[in-house]
Amino acid sequence: MVKFKKIVALGAFCLSCATSSFAAVLDIDFNGNNFLLGAFESAETGASFYRYNTDFSASAAPFYPGTTNYIPLQADALQIFAHVNTNTNELSFGLILEKPNGSGGGSFDADATWSAPAKVALVDDPAEGNIGDTSADIDLQWVDCCTDGLVISGFDPDDLFLNLANVTGSDLSSVIFLSPNGQSSNTTFNFPTDQFNISIQSCDPQTDPNGCVIPDQVPSPAPLALIALGLLGLRVSSRRSR
Repeated sequence: MVKFKKIVALGAFCLSCATSSFAAVLDIDFNGNNFLLGAFESAETGASFYRYNTDFSASAAPFYPGTTNYIPLQADALQIFAHVNTNTNELSFGLILEKPNGSGGGSFDADATWSAPAKVALVDDPAEGNIGDTSADIDLQWVDCCTDGLVISGFDPDDLFLNLANVTGSDLSSVIFLSPNGQSSNTTFNFPTDQFNISIQSCDPQTDPNGCVIPDQVPSPAPLALIALGLLGLRVSSRRSR
């Protein structure tokens, strides 16, 4: 009986674990639009995760952590990701414009400020910024072969903001916040023509109605097996109670 109760408890626990992702979650305000953004987590720096010039010449090529599957990037888009280094807990933000072998070139100009002690950790091209800068006049230019962008690392998770002002974009039609849960979970906006402000806070599970949990869109086979185990345990427990 004791062993059976342990199986039931384990099944119920696995049921709750399998249905949600408990990754680092940030509360984003983009031009007055509020949403939760999960951070990619891997044992590397945000700059290493960006994978500049690794698989595609002069382009970013990030993987979904723990896989060799490229994160799909879009043409004519500014793509933003959050990343946590699981070795150091360092929080980074990356901006990727276009996709490898994209449809056309363009430009992205902005005055950028962010909370200390964050610094520029990577720029695609040396002429577009300096490693270690604590603010930046971002002036990115790219051609149709490649992506462009940068990574800012070292945010204080209790004091986060990344503000871009005086933004102009050529050939950019959308802003995409990349989700670790897959392309279907990305949050997408039209590229703004006037205001471009991003405020970031650590999500507070005490005040967030969802408890800062972003559900997985499609459970993998392993979680599905755990769900089945949980349901079976609960069903058998119900029969024994009767």
